[in-house]
Amino acid sequence: MTAQGDVRSLPPGHWPREERLALERALAPDDDGSGECGAAAALRPATLASYVQTYGQFLDFAARTGGLGEAEAPGSLVTPARVAAWRRETRARGLAPTARRQMLRNLSAMLRLLAPDRDRSFITRPGNRPLRRAIPGGPKPFAVHDADETMPHLRRLHRRGLAMADGPGRWRALRDAALLAVLLTRAPRLRSLVAMTLGRHLERRSDGTWHLRFPGEHTKTGRRLDYPLDAAASGMLTDYLEQARSRFPGAGRTDQLWMGMRGPMTREGAQGIAERRTRAWFGKADGPHAFRKWLRASAARRSPELAMDAADIMGHSAEVSVQHYAEASGLHAGLRQGDRLAERRARHAGRAERAFAAEIERWEEGE
Repeated sequence: MTAQGDVRSLPPGHWPREERLALERALAPDDDGSGECGAAAALRPATLASYVQTYGQFLDFAARTGGLGEAEAPGSLVTPARVAAWRRETRARGLAPTARRQMLRNLSAMLRLLAPDRDRSFITRPGNRPLRRAIPGGPKPFAVHDADETMPHLRRLHRRGLAMADGPGRWRALRDAALLAVLLTRAPRLRSLVAMTLGRHLERRSDGTWHLRFPGEHTKTGRRLDYPLDAAASGMLTDYLEQARSRFPGAGRTDQLWMGMRGPMTREGAQGIAERRTRAWFGKADGPHAFRKWLRASAARRSPELAMDAADIMGHSAEVSVQHYAEASGLHAGLRQGDRLAERRARHAGRAERAFAAEIERWEEGE
């Protein structure tokens, strides 16, 4: 699950008036070429979206605790007492320490955009302590499921969908198999996944496989991503397109690739699909981001070069790709050393046993 995927975020249209106006000022572009623009205008869309989502979650918390009507100026709701109460709620919800720290950093960054003169130190240094001391701990324990372990579940889901009578159950099974196959083999980020359209993001090749294209505005790093789907994932996507997509309500009025029973698939809908299916398969719900970790881990277990390829497929920067390569190299060095130690133990086991037996024999003879 994402750090922020299990709680409602108040959209900007429902923010207090002063907050909305401050956001508009922060987003003001440099229309006249003067070099003067809002503080948020130069941010990457994905970064800004993350800040807005977190701030919306904080405002939703304020609304649920009866404080939304107290807004008098941009950022006036962000008080030490309310932030402390929000911290306690995120802990009670069971969010990982890393997620909680990131949410506070996002809140501080958003407050800087809306009210640059406001003190923000109480957000990122609660009790005048660094966040890592105020909220100690690392990520939650995480189980990695290898691609070879997960793909059989997808194939069974796909076959079950094909065998079902026409109806919502069949449509959902074929859709879920195709969507999760794309996640498992190519692991696009959730935002990129739900933004996929029939024409812009998909190209069918002469051999029947599909090619995926994600323009820079749909990726976190701004890099264009371009890669093929393998035959198995392509087959599942084809069956979804030919036998299920057009049956979903409203499919004829949109070119969005992924459909739900109420129209185009939302981020929350894709999150729910991943969690529902992984809970059924592995006994624990994992969101779409888990598939990125699984792809990276599966590649790293095979070779450092594949870890580098996986990082590139997932749209990581060159620095992160090199880090993945180094980590995978270390993993394989450890595995090789383990193999050498096991071989040495096996080679010397007989010698040690014979020496021990001889020592016992001498001891018994000396009694």
